[in-house]
Amino acid sequence: MTLIDVIIIGGGPAGIATAATLQAGGLRPVIFEKGALADAIARWPYYLTFFSTAPNVELAGFPLVITGEKPTRQEYLAYLRRLVTDRALDVRTYHEVTDVRREEGAGGGEASFVVTGHNLHGEPFTQRARYVVLATGAFDFVRPLNVPGEDLPHVTHYFTEVHPYAGHQVTVVGGGTSAVETALLLWRAGAEVTVVCRAQEFCGLKYWQDPDMKNRIEKGEIRAFFGAELQAIEPHAVVLEVDGKTERVPTDFVLAMTGYQPDVSLLKRMGVDVDEANKRPHFNPETLETNVPGLYVAGVVTSGNVGGQVFIENAREHGEIILRAIRDKV
Repeated sequence: MTLIDVIIIGGGPAGIATAATLQAGGLRPVIFEKGALADAIARWPYYLTFFSTAPNVELAGFPLVITGEKPTRQEYLAYLRRLVTDRALDVRTYHEVTDVRREEGAGGGEASFVVTGHNLHGEPFTQRARYVVLATGAFDFVRPLNVPGEDLPHVTHYFTEVHPYAGHQVTVVGGGTSAVETALLLWRAGAEVTVVCRAQEFCGLKYWQDPDMKNRIEKGEIRAFFGAELQAIEPHAVVLEVDGKTERVPTDFVLAMTGYQPDVSLLKRMGVDVDEANKRPHFNPETLETNVPGLYVAGVVTSGNVGGQVFIENAREHGEIILRAIRDKV
């Protein structure tokens, strides 16, 4: 079996930037991604525009050319495809890693990792590498509502398109940026929108979202419940507790914009210490190396389930940190 330098698990911006940086530094990286390239971004709302300007989300010195002030989802996906092609990165999409095993070298020689998994057709693969970088993000694993009815067919944690909801009553659960943006998009498409927020006010909104949402609520165009606890979801209504009273709100669809959390099961199987409270892996912030020698983390997974700390803007530098750490070992 061929021994390569680095296996990167996860083909999002952090994984791609890390691969490009390591390759420019003279190493041979391979990315294994269980879905499409940048699978999480591919499942964002189709017409989403980034909050950041192009220079802040460029990776590995590769220029991002766009038509407007800020990149759209489509433009950024095209950019990532061009980057992978231009830098000739070895990206193996639809390859899901299921196990990573560290093996000590015979006679005190160099340790390595054996990575195993399967492709889209269930065909197994095995690859050995000197180092492993976990850059899996958090988009696949939702924060559940944990209420009766969450599994009903009109309930979803993902929002990609307004069209199916136009003309319908839609309940949006959540109090952050994603919930407010979803509510505004739905209202503009002609949906009758109700927002259910557990806190007494929205939190962490972008500067342009806050006045827009306040105006919609003040004018009665969007209905909002603050300090509300979702008790149950029924086929045609949601049941809330607000100020000690029960409210039954008619609805056709429920969009739970409550955020996502990383799947730490692979980390634990690899022997990485994980904080059970915040799902954050233990690592050295100066090297991004975990307690397992030679195993690094990059991107959103470094923040666990604590949102608002790691974005493309700062995760794109993780590759440089890991490259320096590997060079120091050599």
